[in-house]
Amino acid sequence: MASRLEHPYAAQVAHELFASVLATGTEAIEMTLSTAGLRIRIAAAGSVELSVLHSHGPGFQIVSALSAQCGVNTDGHGLWALLSAKDKT
Repeated sequence: MASRLEHPYAAQVAHELFASVLATGTEAIEMTLSTAGLRIRIAAAGSVELSVLHSHGPGFQIVSALSAQCGVNTDGHGLWALLSAKDKT
């Protein structure tokens, strides 16, 4: 992923999203990466609904601090983050 993205926080955000979904006990995790211009969207989803701890706990607080926007998927089974190249520090 690092070779495709030039955002300094992309790998850390992806890791935190993955770890939060993994902690639910899901059997599989789907990671998606989308890019459009200066925007990068990273998402992680599993088959188990996230609890409040997984969706708003310490890992999600890290994601929130490092991304332009973030949230929980509409079905409650995953998390996403939006990074912007113009927000790089």
